[in-house]
Amino acid sequence: MKLDAKGIRYMSVDEVRVLTAVETGSRNHNVVPTSLIKSLARLHGGGTNKFISDLAKKNLITKVINVKYDGYKLTYGGYDYLALKTLCKRESVYSVGNQIGVGKESG
Repeated sequence: MKLDAKGIRYMSVDEVRVLTAVETGSRNHNVVPTSLIKSLARLHGGGTNKFISDLAKKNLITKVINVKYDGYKLTYGGYDYLALKTLCKRESVYSVGNQIGVGKESG
């Protein structure tokens, strides 16, 4: 899957909070329960389920149906979004574009 870096610009703060909550929960759980995501995200007024479904549609998290509980896991795209978001916050990355000047015919 190719990473669509344009999506970072249009992600809401609440979506980033839910994505970060899934990452935080995955430190102790292989599959993060939905109830743990809700408690870690601490969104005012609820709406966590909506953001979870939006992130699942963007293939940033995936639903895993377990025997004991249903939960979510981060995909590689989700990890990439979190890494790019962190690099943008540190101002280490200005923009993302096509890779140029590589290959045997360059130079």
